[in-house]
Amino acid sequence: MRGAASAAVGAAVCQASPVAGWHCGVVQQRNATIAYPDGTVTGLVRTSVCAEPGTVGAPFLSGDQAQGITSGGTGSCATGGSTYFQPVAEALSAYGLTLVTG
Repeated sequence: MRGAASAAVGAAVCQASPVAGWHCGVVQQRNATIAYPDGTVTGLVRTSVCAEPGTVGAPFLSGDQAQGITSGGTGSCATGGSTYFQPVAEALSAYGLTLVTG
């Protein structure tokens, strides 16, 4: 990783899941709001990357830029759907962390 510059709507993104492998798509919407059973989450990024069970917490990348952490999704890779991620800058800020690049 070389940084964490946010990908624009329409940019290619990929999710690297240890469970489901690599899945790619495009950014469809920034600042999305999702109502989960445990509550509503705002500020997410919606993508066309297909969703698979066990991918929550998997990283999202765009080229050599970290994008975020998988929050959830709808559908499946067999039927299509969307995946949402929490932007990496917000997650780092919430925990007082810094992205280290090599």
